[in-house]
Amino acid sequence: MAHIYPSLISAPPLKLQATITSLEPYCSGFHLDVMDFHFVQNLTWGPAVINAIRQATSHNIWVHLMVDDPQKYMSVLELTTRDILSVHLEAISSPEIIATIKNKGWRASVAINPETPLEALEPYFSLVDDILIMSVRPGFSGQSFIPHTLDKLKELKKIQDAEKYTFTISMDGGINLSNIATVINNGATNIALGSALFNGDPVKNIQKILGVL
Repeated sequence: MAHIYPSLISAPPLKLQATITSLEPYCSGFHLDVMDFHFVQNLTWGPAVINAIRQATSHNIWVHLMVDDPQKYMSVLELTTRDILSVHLEAISSPEIIATIKNKGWRASVAINPETPLEALEPYFSLVDDILIMSVRPGFSGQSFIPHTLDKLKELKKIQDAEKYTFTISMDGGINLSNIATVINNGATNIALGSALFNGDPVKNIQKILGVL
């Protein structure tokens, strides 16, 4: 079963509460991009806004840390046991951070950039709850889906099936009405949707997308 997470970076910033309320009947939770102007060349919300969004919805949230020092953010986030925290493979030094996330009771996810080889994830396969494949280069919404990341998704799914790993597979970036079914059919479970929802009426757009799944 696929889970749709509207990516609130693409939502109108002064209408977050109304947006969350309108989309809750259609989605599994909300995806929050956290950028620090160092790991990626963009800046988004700090912990106070993340924690406020956590309180604003009964759904789970998926916090995607695109930051140089994810450990610093983890100490001030107020998430629940059903929430997902994604840290970038390119920003962490060892698998020990996965234990830190799990000790907080959160779902531990590792994200991998389009240019990073899948083999770099091998130390994490048996440790994580989720693997996030970036299908655009992180930092900005509205980018087009990078085709070769679909091959990476297929290969990860083969590894998962062969070794019976229990992690879920997520995908984020450039996913829309024309390609979401292909992404899900090739193994992705958690899908972050930004521009595909918020370019136009997000409720009508998510209804259309759910109609093809």
